[in-house]
Amino acid sequence: MRDFNNNGGINVKGDFNVTDNSHNEHKLLIHCSNEELLRERPFRQENIKIEQGRKVKRLKPFYAVALILLLAAAAWGAWEGKTNLVSILLGAGSFLIGFQSIRATFEPNPFQIEERNAVNEINKILKQRRAE
Repeated sequence: MRDFNNNGGINVKGDFNVTDNSHNEHKLLIHCSNEELLRERPFRQENIKIEQGRKVKRLKPFYAVALILLLAAAAWGAWEGKTNLVSILLGAGSFLIGFQSIRATFEPNPFQIEERNAVNEINKILKQRRAE
């Protein structure tokens, strides 16, 4: 530790080895073999499907709220026999919640975008290597 100065400088007059005891081996896709890339692609595609399933599961309560509000607006309108402010507000709330839920379902989140980009890069690398 005496090689580290208080002003932030490092004075090393020999070998300086840092061991972090990390056993994670990270390779860039470009450095992977064709076989590794062919194994990696289905894994990434499955990650995208799993994340989509998680999004749908998280959004199910919002779908239910939108449906309940829509049914409440329809029931209120049928019971009153005319359109009034309550039925308009219930219908608008149902529409907004439903629209946002459906949009969140089909719009990819950052994880899905990252995985999709990795799959595209794997496809590009395999085409460049004429493996596909």
